[in-house]
Amino acid sequence: MNAVQDDGDLMCCAVAGPPEMREALLGNTCARKPLEDLMQSAEAWGNLRFIRGLEDAAIPEGVHSFPAGIEPQPRDGECWQPDYALLAPMRDSAGELIGLLSVDDPSDGRIPAPWVRDVLDLFAEQAGFAILNARRHEEAAARMARLEQEHQRLREDIEERHRREQHLRHQARHDALTGLANPTELGERLVTLLADQIPLAVVFCDLDRFKEVNDTYGHSVGDLVLRLVAERLRAAVRGEDVVARVGGDEFVVVAAGIGYEEALALVDRIDQAFSHPVAAGDSRLLVRASLGLAYEPSRPENVLAPEERAQELLGSADREMYARKRSRASFTRLTARALARRASVAG
Repeated sequence: MNAVQDDGDLMCCAVAGPPEMREALLGNTCARKPLEDLMQSAEAWGNLRFIRGLEDAAIPEGVHSFPAGIEPQPRDGECWQPDYALLAPMRDSAGELIGLLSVDDPSDGRIPAPWVRDVLDLFAEQAGFAILNARRHEEAAARMARLEQEHQRLREDIEERHRREQHLRHQARHDALTGLANPTELGERLVTLLADQIPLAVVFCDLDRFKEVNDTYGHSVGDLVLRLVAERLRAAVRGEDVVARVGGDEFVVVAAGIGYEEALALVDRIDQAFSHPVAAGDSRLLVRASLGLAYEPSRPENVLAPEERAQELLGSADREMYARKRSRASFTRLTARALARRASVAG
């Protein structure tokens, strides 16, 4: 049995006969055109093609090989001769050749009877159906594999696009230097909490004399200090609390679902976070912060839209922070004057 390959040539893919014949014929190939020409010149027995009296060289290589040891028989019209061949072409519905059965050595040594030819013709037809079905199955499997690959690429594209969108969304709502929420994210989270009438505390933090850090040590050290401050703020609050950077050296913490006493304790924890020096390279800098607290109970007396109340709370915490900063600065100046006077008296 020979089957047409993708390149159009035929390859022997199955042999019924002695082992030496299978070894000699399996895998042999031949060109299709000479075979088609050979069948055109052969004797037609219905769909079968019978060849007699041809020399070996007239038959395309790989299609038909006369088994060794076959002796010529008396030519009585029924005996099979060594130079005989019976071909059963297999074609698709369009008449295109898809395979070929070749009978080289009938077991009874006789030319097949008409009923045997009919069986061979039917067998060739069924074998052709089997080849077509196998090819359709292979094509369907290949299409399914290509479709699955396309779906996989589509899923990967969607996942990649989703990751990019998440990354862009994160960038749009987070500070690039510290990774904290930016004013946009802070405003959205604060408005959502206020709309749900959840009690919350807003703590405004402003670093004291941070400009001196940049002027003295450079902006690279200043950026490192800001990142370390962000880490300390995150460590001082709960995981669900919002920590945002809203300015160069300004931070805001929003803690939801807490009472007023808990809000005061939160301010104390944040203040303690600034009580230890920050290691910035070879330097250890004591960076302090002024804090301002604004508290929103669960049932506020004033009736404002969440957006307006959010701005009011941030402004209130900011004003308290600046009041404390001024008070601390005044205390520092008074202390400095007192020490100066004491030194003058002592002198």
